[in-house]
Amino acid sequence: MADTASLALPLLAAAQAQKHITHNEALILLDAVAQIAVRAVGQNAPPANPVAGDRYLVGSTPTGAFAGQAAKIAAYDGSAWRFMTPKAGWVMTNTTDSSVSFHDGLAWRNIASAIKKLDNLTGLGVGTASDANNPLAVKVNDALFAARGTGESGTGDLRFKLNKEAAAKTVSQLYQTNYSGRAEAGLIGDDAWRLKVSSDGAIWRDALVVAPATGAVRMDLILSGRAMQGNTGRIECDFASSSAVGMVLTDTGAAASATALALRKNNAQVGAITLSTTGATYSTTSDYRLKQDVTPIEDGLARVGALKPCRFAFKVEPDQRVDGFIAHEMAEVVPEAVIGLKDGINEEGQPVYQAVDAARLIPILVSAVQELARRVAVLEARA
Repeated sequence: MADTASLALPLLAAAQAQKHITHNEALILLDAVAQIAVRAVGQNAPPANPVAGDRYLVGSTPTGAFAGQAAKIAAYDGSAWRFMTPKAGWVMTNTTDSSVSFHDGLAWRNIASAIKKLDNLTGLGVGTASDANNPLAVKVNDALFAARGTGESGTGDLRFKLNKEAAAKTVSQLYQTNYSGRAEAGLIGDDAWRLKVSSDGAIWRDALVVAPATGAVRMDLILSGRAMQGNTGRIECDFASSSAVGMVLTDTGAAASATALALRKNNAQVGAITLSTTGATYSTTSDYRLKQDVTPIEDGLARVGALKPCRFAFKVEPDQRVDGFIAHEMAEVVPEAVIGLKDGINEEGQPVYQAVDAARLIPILVSAVQELARRVAVLEARA
């Protein structure tokens, strides 16, 4: 009696008697190998109480009714075990762990381990479901990306490549809290690298911008542990004076001098700190082309006489006495040398202390010295 080529199902012969027996045998075998779903993989001993329709993949050291049937599919038909030798292309599901395997002609292989390449997927979700806005969605607690080492035919390097279509587009990393944006880093709307921050996901502030042509860094807002968002343009740096320097500006060029720090007001330079090989110069703008209504100081000596130099100690350093001025008293004589108002407070009711720029006294002091020099010259002429 002939069998089919693929599933070895018995065929009916011409003028065969009791054809139903052969036909039923073929149906039983077909029922066993079609849509294979085994209850266990590697089953060496037959189960004690099998149920009709139970199927197992026999292990490598079978015993009892499974003896001599290693690696075959065992199917219980209600009264006896039947054994089928798997062939290339058969697919089997393990109902215990829901894994799916296929037979390659030599052994069963897990489909997941056999997949080497996936192309043109419309969505992929790991630990969650993908959607139209997030065709790649991952919901995990840890993720690892490791470089392929030189011993694995790799270079040992790892680069993430994020590409955008044009300069006006955006390619960035967005950091969220409860799915609301709080920080974003990347090329956002142009080719300058930016770090932006937000407290609500709606209003964003540039904290750091790096120019692509020069590498120049612009910092509009840096928040330290104490700084508030209202301090736009304020930079704070915490450091321990016993072991660190708050800020270092180093000129590594060979030129005799270089500007270490430029101070601007409305994009116009108003001051600078210039370094030379022997020291630093602190300058403020004084070009004649910027001035008008220029008149000599004629009351320098009188104004110097009106100043009230004193000796005092700051409350935070009660044992350290120094020489100086009281700000609001100096403001009565040289108002441009004083910053702030007497008894000033901010919107929170906190004091805003006055400060002085002693360099503003120099023109008055020079005028006073010149006036004294003229008086000395007159007295010497009379002698």
